[in-house]
Amino acid sequence: MEANYLHLWPRHEFMLVALPNQDRSFTTTLFIPLSIFEKLTTANEFLIFFEKFFPDAISFIGRQNLIETFLSSKPSPLISIKCSPHASTYGDILLMGDSAHSMIPFYAQGMNSAFEDTLVLFEKLKENDFQFSQAFRNY
Repeated sequence: MEANYLHLWPRHEFMLVALPNQDRSFTTTLFIPLSIFEKLTTANEFLIFFEKFFPDAISFIGRQNLIETFLSSKPSPLISIKCSPHASTYGDILLMGDSAHSMIPFYAQGMNSAFEDTLVLFEKLKENDFQFSQAFRNY
């Protein structure tokens, strides 16, 4: 597999994603509904699942690594967070980007919303003569 690229194995209800690391290895994540994952109760069932849906990924990940990861990892949910207000009432703390409104990665909006937050903050700073506490309260 090419080491400098994102690799995706999309399936109907789930997908496998391999993100490249600087050392030419990959960080691989299986995005799967919990209801499907919970049916895979043994390492052998997990391997059979991979053989059925991701056979070409097994040689790249390794059977033993799949088993060890399955046995040592617990699933984590994808979450979205929306905070309101974004600033403390004292104007000394402001939440921006993912800390204020995280979203699942498939929307590809995380960086965009952080840039929009920065633009809005800059406008509020200009409106308030770069007085941070007032700009934060008006954010």
